Amino acid sequence: MRIAKWGLAILLASLVGTADGQQQTQEQAENSIAAAARRARENKKEHAKPTKVWDNDNIPTSAASLSVVGKAPPADNSANQPANVPPGSAAPGAANSASADASKKSAVEADLAAAKERLQTLQNDLDIAQRKITLDRQVYYSKPDYAADKAGAATLEDEQSQLEAKRQEVADAKKRVADLEEKLNSAGQSGTSSAPK
Repeated sequence: MRIAKWGLAILLASLVGTADGQQQTQEQAENSIAAAARRARENKKEHAKPTKVWDNDNIPTSAASLSVVGKAPPADNSANQPANVPPGSAAPGAANSASADASKKSAVEADLAAAKERLQTLQNDLDIAQRKITLDRQVYYSKPDYAADKAGAATLEDEQSQLEAKRQEVADAKKRVADLEEKLNSAGQSGTSSAPK
């Protein structure tokens, strides 16, 4: 029985020894992983990208390489003045009429852009209305007893009147665009003829 006790004691000691050894190897592995992560962080800090320092030597000077956010600064008009007139002392009447013509022209251009956008919207609406009435007619006339469907006939008549109204709106919008284009062309011609040469 003594042998059995000693055998059991040796077995337990070997199991405790292996468990202890496994625990030590696991701790060593965890320590080595943590140490490797620490070393990687330290290396990353050492090799950090230096910050960019801007000075007169490395600032871009050409307009093509600069990126500006926001409205552009006003253009220098001193190049447009005659040679015998000092900068800032242009004739007041000429400057006022030129700026008035320019503002009038820009207002007409803005109106024209809005009118063209409205015309495009109306044309899209007209196209949709035409397609809808075509489909509704096909559905209405495909019924064997379509003549007895008074509600369907009334709906088609209503859609037809709406379609005619949209056609009239498109025609009015086209006329407005043509009028504004003519006004813009005449403002452009009068602006060039009244400008000093």
